[in-house]
Amino acid sequence: MDAIRHYFLAQLAEQEAEAARHLGDSYWTDSRTGRNVGLDELQAIGAMKGVALDPRPGEDDAQIYLRHLLADLDDVANRFRAAAPDPDGYGIATIGTVARRLAAFGSDPSARCRSAP
Repeated sequence: MDAIRHYFLAQLAEQEAEAARHLGDSYWTDSRTGRNVGLDELQAIGAMKGVALDPRPGEDDAQIYLRHLLADLDDVANRFRAAAPDPDGYGIATIGTVARRLAAFGSDPSARCRSAP
């Protein structure tokens, strides 16, 4: 379970670095609204940071832990869609990217030796 937790946190860090790059580049700013997509990505990362990473009682199996973590990310995505301004969809895409990578990490043991897709 530690490997899953560490991989999840590494994905958040990677997405946060990408958001920072977007914030620093005017290419990622909508000329009509003046909104930079990095702001939406950072909001999504903040929402994902709220996911509890400690295993729940009875979660001594990594696959059960991973399923609950992915379900929690799905809940985060649903709340984000409902509440966050994300006009270009980059915030929800950030959540989706982390969830897809985490699912792939959990289902493919060889992914644990590779960098993130």
